[in-house]
Amino acid sequence: MRSARVFVVVLAGLLLGPGHVAAVQSTDLAGIYLCDGTNPGTPPYTAAVEIQAHGQVWALRWLFPDGDEGRGFGILEGDVLSVIFQTGGGIGWAAYRVQRGGPALMLIGHWGVPGGPGVLATETLTKTKARTLEELKGRQGV
Repeated sequence: MRSARVFVVVLAGLLLGPGHVAAVQSTDLAGIYLCDGTNPGTPPYTAAVEIQAHGQVWALRWLFPDGDEGRGFGILEGDVLSVIFQTGGGIGWAAYRVQRGGPALMLIGHWGVPGGPGVLATETLTKTKARTLEELKGRQGV
């Protein structure tokens, strides 16, 4: 019976790819990220993002170069982090797929706001070795 379970797990890995067999370890997700984003009709932007675990809920904090700040909360289901957030511009939602980009953990996603243009914006969060948002602030235009 045990060998049958191992076979099913190995087969699932071959069919679905490595990211679908085991979800990202939640301890890997917490940290400081560099955000590169696009929003239709505006220039690309950067931000520093902190992700913290609070039980099964994830708290996110964006710090933008102009001093604006965003805060959000989300849940991790498999390899997708779903988030609701608030910034100076209002509230919105985002969904990020967690994946490895070489050695770095990356969250690649889309976001939108109520009453927006009907086109989703994009964000890529790349985990850094920084320990605080302030440590990352000032790097690469953040």
